[in-house]
Amino acid sequence: MMRFKDIWLGLSIKTKLLSYFFIVIAMISLFNSYLNNNNYAMIDQFNNTMTNYYKINRLLNFIEEDKQSVTKYMREKKVEDKVSYQLKKDEIMLLIGEIDTELVSLEAYFAIHAIKNSLESMYEKWDQAVMERDRNIQTYFNAYYDGEITSDYTKGYVEELLYISLGEGNELYKKLAKEAEMMRQISIILIAVSAVFAMFIGFLFVNSFINPIKQLADTSRRISSGNLEVEEVIIASKDEVGILAASFNTMSLSIQRYVNDLKEKVIIEKRLHEEELEVVRMEQLLKESQFEALQSQINPHFLFNTLNTISRTAMFEEAQDTIKLIQALSCLFRYKLRNQASIIPLEEELKMAEEYIYLQKSRFKDRLSYEIIADDRSKTARVPIFMLQPVIENCFIHGIEHKVEGGRLRIKVICQKLKGKEMIIIRITDTGIGMTKERLEEVLAFADIDGRSIGISNVYRRFMMVCNQQGSFKMMSKVGIGTCTEFRFERDETDGEI
Repeated sequence: MMRFKDIWLGLSIKTKLLSYFFIVIAMISLFNSYLNNNNYAMIDQFNNTMTNYYKINRLLNFIEEDKQSVTKYMREKKVEDKVSYQLKKDEIMLLIGEIDTELVSLEAYFAIHAIKNSLESMYEKWDQAVMERDRNIQTYFNAYYDGEITSDYTKGYVEELLYISLGEGNELYKKLAKEAEMMRQISIILIAVSAVFAMFIGFLFVNSFINPIKQLADTSRRISSGNLEVEEVIIASKDEVGILAASFNTMSLSIQRYVNDLKEKVIIEKRLHEEELEVVRMEQLLKESQFEALQSQINPHFLFNTLNTISRTAMFEEAQDTIKLIQALSCLFRYKLRNQASIIPLEEELKMAEEYIYLQKSRFKDRLSYEIIADDRSKTARVPIFMLQPVIENCFIHGIEHKVEGGRLRIKVICQKLKGKEMIIIRITDTGIGMTKERLEEVLAFADIDGRSIGISNVYRRFMMVCNQQGSFKMMSKVGIGTCTEFRFERDETDGEI
C-alpha cells in the first residue's frame, strides 16, 4: 500500500488525469455496450414482428384490390383495369415470397403453403376469365366466379396467417417485457455501481491533486491581498503541483522587492507597446491606401490598352469576328466601370444588353437565337444602370445552357396607356429549362440559390428605388418551357432629359 502511494505521488498530473478518465470511461463504456446490445436486440426482434404483421395485412389488402380490378374489367373491359390486375398480381406473388422467407414457425409454414396453392388456383381461374373476356366468350363469368370463390378462401388463409403472426407477436412481447424489466433492474444496479466507483476514484483524486492546489491558491490569495509574510507551502507530491509549490516558495521571498519595479515597468511597456501598434497600424493603412489608389488608376488603363492592342492585331490578321468580340467586351467593361447608382436611358441599357448577348452568341452559335424589340417612345425612359444584364445572364446560365438544343431569348419593350398612365413594360423571355414552383418562390424570396438571387435582389432593389417603390417586378416560369421576367413602371414626363 505504501509503495502504491509513493508511485501515485510521483506521477505527473497528466498521467493521473488520464488514468482517472480512462478507468471511469472504460467502466461506463463497458456497461453502456452491454445495455445497448441487449436493447438493440430486443428492438430488432420487435421490428421484425411488426414488419411481418404489416406485410400480411398488406397482402390481404392487395388481394381485395386485385379482386376489384378484375371485377371492373369483367364489367367494363377497360385496359387500365386489366393492367392494374396484372401489376397487383405480380406484387402479391412477390410479397408472399418475402413473407415465406421471414416466417419460420410450423403453423406459419402450413398457412403460407395453403395461401400459395389458393393463389395459384385463383389466378388460374381469373386469367382464364380475362382471356375469355378478351375473346368475347360469353361463358367468361363461370371462370370469374370460380376465382372469386377461391379468393374468399385465400383471404381466409391470409387472415389465419395474420392471427398466427399476432399470436407470435404477443408471445414475443411478453418475452421482451420480461427482458426489459430485467434490463431496467440491471441498469439501475450498474449505474449505482458506476456512481459509487467514480466517487471513490474522484475522492482519491481530490486528496492527491485538488487539495494541494487549494492550499497553494489560498497562499497566493493572501499574497495578492498584500500579506507577503506567509508560511511555506509544503506539498508531498512530486508532480507539477509539487514543483510549482517549490518554485512559489522561492518566488514569494523576492516578490516584495520586485513588485514596485514591476508595476512601473508594466506601465511603461504597455504604453510603448500601444504606441508601437498604433504606428504600425497607421503605416499599414497608408500603404494599403497608396496601393489601392495606384491600382484603381492602373487597372482600367491597362485593361483598355490591352484590349485595343488585341483588336489592332486581329484587324491586321483580318479576324473580323475576333474584332467584334473584343469591341463588345470593351464596351461592356467601360459600361461596367460607370457609377452603379447612376440612371441612364433605356436605349443605352438595351445596347449594352445586345453587346452581352453578342458575346454569348459567339459561345452558343446556332444553339442561340434572339431578338430585341423596343418602340421609340420607351427608349427614352430612365432606368438604373445594369438592370437588364444580370437577368439576361441568368437566362443563359440557369436556362438555355442546360438544354442541348439551345434556346431563344426575346427582349420586348413597349410603352402603353394603362388607366390613364403611360407605362413602360419590359419583358425578358427565354425558352430554357424553366424552374419549379418551389424554386421560383425561393428566387423571389431572394434566397441564395447558386448565386442567382443575389443578382436578382440587387436588380430589384435598384429598380424599385429609381421608380420610388411604385414599379412592379414579376417572374414566371414553367419547367421545360422557360422563364419570363417583367419590369413595369410609369414613364416620367422628364424622361429623355438626362
